Amino acid sequence: MKNQSVTNNIDWISIIIYASLVILGWLNIYSSSLSSMEDTYEKQLIFIVLTIPLIFVVLSVDGKFYEKYASIIFGISLLTLAGLFLFGKTIAGQRCWYAIGSFTIQPSEFAKAATALALAKYLSDTQINLKDVARQWQALAIIILPVLLILPQPDPGSALIYSIFIIVLYREGLPSWYVWTGFVTVFLFVLTLVLEPQYVILIGLAVIIIVHFKSRLADRNIVLSSILFVLISGFVFSVDYVFDNVFKQH
Repeated sequence: MKNQSVTNNIDWISIIIYASLVILGWLNIYSSSLSSMEDTYEKQLIFIVLTIPLIFVVLSVDGKFYEKYASIIFGISLLTLAGLFLFGKTIAGQRCWYAIGSFTIQPSEFAKAATALALAKYLSDTQINLKDVARQWQALAIIILPVLLILPQPDPGSALIYSIFIIVLYREGLPSWYVWTGFVTVFLFVLTLVLEPQYVILIGLAVIIIVHFKSRLADRNIVLSSILFVLISGFVFSVDYVFDNVFKQH
């Protein structure tokens, strides 16, 4: 059987974008480290250089290896995340590191790649149809499992990254309302930080009323509209708490 090295189908545009983001990120670290007299930028540069040979190793491996062992790799990544609660080192209030001497490693970074592999393997099945609700939840479970292990560390920044996988599912047939729900949630979150919660709730109520009465008579559902209003109100009033106790301190 012909060797299926991933080098045969390299997406150079994605590589250029990735390299540009890495360089810009390192430059930001460099500029911020100068004022604090820290050597963070030197450590990050070492990590960047060390990953270059690792990239070539990953690209040289037969693509079927990743297809065959994606589930095992994903399972191991979940175990490493769970192990943090017993063996993890706390840094800056976050228990999301393994310490090996002076060297620390954050398993959530590797879990992102493992999740991508597991999701790709699941979606590659010819029987997968994301119009089916059961299939939707199975795919979402692959994304949610590592998030549930990352949030209690607490590491909300890393957990948020996993939301990008929704775009992958959308391209594979996930209903668009999942994406729109995400956008509306982010919009309400930001709007609540800018305005008082009661104003945001009034805006939400006005939108719900307009949509309700603009809908056809057969499509109107007062119970659904009421539930939606309650959910929006609860979310809006929780924004300040989440921001002050989860995001702001990190």
